[in-house]
Amino acid sequence: MKKTLVAAAIIAVGQPLLSSAAELSTAELSTAELSTAELSTAELSVAEPPTEKLEQITVTASRVEIPLREAGVSVSVLTAADIERLGYSSLLDVIRILPGISVSNTGGAGKVSSVFIRGESNYRTLVLLDGVNIADPSAPQVGAQFQHLQAADIERIEVLRGPQGMMYGAGAGGVINIISKKASEPLSAQLTAETGRYGTQKASASLGGSRDNWNYDLSLSDVSTDSFNAMELDTRGERDGYDNLSGSARLGYQFNENFAVEGQLRRTETDSEYDNCGFLSLIIDCRNRYDQSSASLSGKYQRDSLGHALTISSQEIEREGIALGESLYTFDGDISELNYVGDSALAGGQLLWGGEYEQQEFTSTFSKQDIDSLGLFAEWRGNIAEKVFYTFGYRRDSLETEDHSSWRASVAYPLLLDGGLLGKDHQLKYRASYGTGYRAPSPYEVGLNLSEGVPAVGPEISRGYELGLEYQLAQLLQLELVYFDQEITDAIVYDYSLGAWGAYGQDDGDSQSEGVELSLAGALGERFDWYFNGTWLDSLDTAGEQRQQVPQRVYNLGLGYSLLGDRLILNGNWQQVEDRLDFSGEMLDNYGKLDLNAAYRLSENVRLTLRGENVLDEDYREVAGYYTAGAAVFAGVQLTL
Repeated sequence: MKKTLVAAAIIAVGQPLLSSAAELSTAELSTAELSTAELSTAELSVAEPPTEKLEQITVTASRVEIPLREAGVSVSVLTAADIERLGYSSLLDVIRILPGISVSNTGGAGKVSSVFIRGESNYRTLVLLDGVNIADPSAPQVGAQFQHLQAADIERIEVLRGPQGMMYGAGAGGVINIISKKASEPLSAQLTAETGRYGTQKASASLGGSRDNWNYDLSLSDVSTDSFNAMELDTRGERDGYDNLSGSARLGYQFNENFAVEGQLRRTETDSEYDNCGFLSLIIDCRNRYDQSSASLSGKYQRDSLGHALTISSQEIEREGIALGESLYTFDGDISELNYVGDSALAGGQLLWGGEYEQQEFTSTFSKQDIDSLGLFAEWRGNIAEKVFYTFGYRRDSLETEDHSSWRASVAYPLLLDGGLLGKDHQLKYRASYGTGYRAPSPYEVGLNLSEGVPAVGPEISRGYELGLEYQLAQLLQLELVYFDQEITDAIVYDYSLGAWGAYGQDDGDSQSEGVELSLAGALGERFDWYFNGTWLDSLDTAGEQRQQVPQRVYNLGLGYSLLGDRLILNGNWQQVEDRLDFSGEMLDNYGKLDLNAAYRLSENVRLTLRGENVLDEDYREVAGYYTAGAAVFAGVQLTL
């Protein structure tokens, strides 16, 4: 019954718009003036001026650049302009306003956080930073430590929703692709400083340039905060602070118009205070040290219709828990990867192929475990009369426990319609996709099951499909409506009945996430723009009960207004979160939170910012027993060369 209602809703949204268009006069804009790529509603807001007609491109949907109008899958995009206008310093706060995404945080900046895409857990989401997998193999379940990522040098974020194991392999129940800024001018530099409540201090600097065949980028970010008391059990009320020092360096060389190489280094050092550590009693004087280093070297060759890309990368993570000044534990994790992607125009379409070799390693005081995997994949992208665009791909992974196959198919049918509402050309796109994925056991899960008599665990299996409708009326209105249904089989869970102290086993039955995502955005003139997105989710575990920690409804409403000749820009975001069941079985209260951001361009090179978070001082919880930040104001200045 629910699926029938959703299908009816999709038809109902499309029909009034089309019928109204037929009653109006011929469009004022010609077909040539309106880029068909503007159909995509994945952009959060209208960051570019209404007169700019740029082809929207995604690199995450198929690992090579394709127009978003041809994509049959759900991709959300945030540009550098969107990130700047939102004003958040943490990427965790930036992505939480996107459709299909929810976040939980245990007590403020730098504390353990989880990102859910369509109800799937953090360790089922692949996070790439400039093409490098930044998951943490030192954790029991391998997932990115998103709470340590800063927004200072980010150019673009693309979020690919739904199972994507065919393209990206293990852990890709969804993909978050983060792309850092890359200088295109001979010399560019930027300095930013910000201060605010909770003793928060932030400073960042970037330097980049492109000259002759060389290009380079350097960035450094330092964030420190006294924060607030994280845990309700801590009756002393002492603050749990956080420090984050992050830096990156990139150097590239263009040998000729066909061949280029690039190398990159990244380093993040964090120190986070928290409560409730120790094995036998509550200790509130706790610290967690987290250091992450990565290096990558890539080469790209493109000639005519044939392209090759090869990347080798390595990542090291060190974690240490400290209580009362003494070390509690140390965990190390390493990921080494070799990736190759090739593409070629062929018979009116495009063939994409590639392979990945990955080694993950987990090391603790008591054990060491590593796992290897090799994946090969291919995808065909074709079209029917340049009107219907489709893809079909297959992947085979060789794992240490067993081999696994994944596949994905998608179709997109974009239409450019003349004489739309208000005399504007309008566009419509129907799309559908079906994909499968998996999560391989982590090194920790494999190592814990090596005891005699404990069976080995195999991969989790995921599958999902979606139906989507997109509509755009010039810059006045963009709409995206998506119905999705996905499930997990053989989920890896901890079983106390296995072995002497428990081990990991496979859960019986299927867990399911089914829901609807609605995204709306538009602009009224050149000064005012807005967006709204909502996610309605029905997320159940194998017992048919609501999944813990996953809100079933999340809404975002954003408004932007520019005045004084665009020198002053005002933005706000309201988020409403409802129906979240905590790990304890407690249903958390619904809440709404308002954030505001203002930016004033004092001169061509000086920009002043004023940001308010939770300005209505809402008292809410994302995880039971952990506090959240109250109303806070932050002021900053940005100098640009």
